[in-house]
Amino acid sequence: MEDRKQFKNLLRPIQKQLLVQLIIKEVQLLLVFAGALSLLLLVLARFIVIPFVNYYFLSFILALFIIFIIRIWRKRPKLHEAVIIYNHFVPDDRVLTAYSFLKTEGIMAAIQLSDAVKQMKSTSEKVYKRKKQYFYPNWLFLSLVFTAAAIFLFVSPNENINLAKQKEKEIKLVTEAEKKLREEIKKEKDPEVKKTLQEAVDKMGEKKSAEEALKELAKQKKELELKALKEKEKQMTIENWKNELKNNGLSDLEKVLNEKNLEAIEKELAKLNEKWNGLTDEQKKAFNQLAENDSQLNEEELAKLMEQIESVLNSEEFLAQLAAAQQALQKAGLAMQNQMASNGIPPGQFAFSPPGQSSNGANPSGGQPSGQSSNGQQSGQNPQGSSGGNSSGNGAGNGSGAGSGNGSGSGSGSGSGAGSGNGSGAGGLGAGKGQGSRELLTIPGQLEGQTNVERDTGGLGEGSPAQQTEGSGPVLKGSIKPYDEVFETYEKAYRQSTDRYKLPADLEEIVKNYFTNIDPNKE
Repeated sequence: MEDRKQFKNLLRPIQKQLLVQLIIKEVQLLLVFAGALSLLLLVLARFIVIPFVNYYFLSFILALFIIFIIRIWRKRPKLHEAVIIYNHFVPDDRVLTAYSFLKTEGIMAAIQLSDAVKQMKSTSEKVYKRKKQYFYPNWLFLSLVFTAAAIFLFVSPNENINLAKQKEKEIKLVTEAEKKLREEIKKEKDPEVKKTLQEAVDKMGEKKSAEEALKELAKQKKELELKALKEKEKQMTIENWKNELKNNGLSDLEKVLNEKNLEAIEKELAKLNEKWNGLTDEQKKAFNQLAENDSQLNEEELAKLMEQIESVLNSEEFLAQLAAAQQALQKAGLAMQNQMASNGIPPGQFAFSPPGQSSNGANPSGGQPSGQSSNGQQSGQNPQGSSGGNSSGNGAGNGSGAGSGNGSGSGSGSGSGAGSGNGSGAGGLGAGKGQGSRELLTIPGQLEGQTNVERDTGGLGEGSPAQQTEGSGPVLKGSIKPYDEVFETYEKAYRQSTDRYKLPADLEEIVKNYFTNIDPNKE
């Protein structure tokens, strides 16, 4: 029993030495494969845009390390390998024979084991100090070559690698914007706002670049603005209806509408509908203004009218929800835009403006308002304009204008128009703000010569213009025409241009209402 224990104790140091040799050998093999995979990955990255190539490198190294651990565990030295090493230094295969009788009981086995232990003790120092191979020059050379080549490719990136780095920045920006939106979703308590923001997050995740994600944020914000505008139009409609009801003696209905009592509104509508024949023509017209009907309403029409009223009365709450969602999108978009700018990525034309700033903050005339102009006078064929009050600017020039608001600065020259306002300019030039009369418009004159009109009636696609040039011809003053003569021309030209591009339904309705509102011939 004692000989068996001594036999194993003499073999354990050899096992440890073999384990160290195995680990060093596997480490050198690991370096070869790590260098080769790194070189292969960097070569591939020079031909294909691979964002986060470092993550792939770390993944490969981790996989190789796991394989390294598994290989060492499976190939770890057993007692038999140590016996073979010892057997080379002890004559007549005594160690190998003793190992074969290690689990055998008997006198012969005991004698053989005792003799082997005696021989092993006498040669143990020689065995421990035997020559061992720790380094493999070929493997070390290969790993050095692969690593040096990989380092060279890493420090000398080409266009695809630079594009990959740019892509990494964009992906991080989009991820950060999604994170901020998710934080806003957690803060929000309104389910509709949460739903809207979640849709924005989902659509952003589908985009491939930061600019596309920012464009999607701007698109979502514009859609919310259109919804808000539509809700405000509903509120304006109901306010006009209440004024009509009040002016035509239907103040009871107007009162319950102001109270927003749906049950009372429904009763009052039914009551007035029953008294249809007793109402005056003006009252009938006012009553049916929202329903857009000229006759007495049936039950289905009354129910539809009630749904319409309920929707309008709830629009204030809906507008608050839309405002909260817009604010969250504005916050996320502005943060993303600032991060893009700090990383050298242009936000393009879908930039978000900080609160309180307008995208058109510059004064187009270059003038600084610092004066007042008095009402202009006009007479005869060459009406002369006059200005008075505190103003800055000198010069003479030709010009015309009409309206009230911030007008042009001081100066003399021929012109026409009427109005009053504040403003200044230089050389008799300037622009006004506000809305005045639409009696006259200045129409650009056409130079003499052949007129060539080229029209492109194809559908609009994606992409940027290949070339854009500006003419260098002279600029002449235009002619003055009445507003109602040119309105139809402008409206027709705009509608022809919008026929090539399909507008969203909400925006199309807004454009239609815009031209209806400014039509000078409407009743």
